[in-house]
Amino acid sequence: MMRVSGFNPSLSISITITVLSFAAVSLPSLPIPPLLTLVILVSLSWQMRHQDGKPVADWAIAVAGGAYLGWMGGHLAALRQLADGWWLLSAVLLTWAADTGAYAAGKLFGQHRFAPHLSPKKTWEGYVGGIVSAVLAGALAGLLAPMGIMHLLAIGLLIGLLGPFGDLAESMFKRQARVKDSGHLIPGHGGIFDRIDSLLWTGAVTFYYATLVFPALNP
Repeated sequence: MMRVSGFNPSLSISITITVLSFAAVSLPSLPIPPLLTLVILVSLSWQMRHQDGKPVADWAIAVAGGAYLGWMGGHLAALRQLADGWWLLSAVLLTWAADTGAYAAGKLFGQHRFAPHLSPKKTWEGYVGGIVSAVLAGALAGLLAPMGIMHLLAIGLLIGLLGPFGDLAESMFKRQARVKDSGHLIPGHGGIFDRIDSLLWTGAVTFYYATLVFPALNP
């Protein structure tokens, strides 16, 4: 997307940062920080040799883009290791419920724009509908999940509140690039980024709830 808008970030740098950032979260036992530091320094030194175009912006996009996808996505992999995957399953299902509820409520009742400068179709009514749907889905999931209803209600509320901002973040990227879809690998779905934009946020939120809040409330 950034190349379409006139930038030229290095794909190699971005992929390397993505993989290391992903591993830093999902495989904390590995010595990732020194490797990540080395890649940042080497990539910046390499970028100094390329003064055509926008070298600073190109390097920043490659590093920040890789870090965003890798670091945030790594939380989804880390969740898989907790409670036999129940936290990951809950995060995914509640995110889907929030997205579906937001879409339905926006279609039926949407009148007040939520963030028109980024996504003109999103409304406050849809935002509230997504929160309600996620909380209700949390209540249902809590009947099956070993964490219990109260914790799934809390996760549903957090996912409903924060999930849409992952979608808006991608909308910001697409507006910068002046493109409608993030890719064409999945026809009719707007690209793979569109499938995971909210999960990048909700996965991280669920991970820190599961590792920080849940143990504190269930000593």
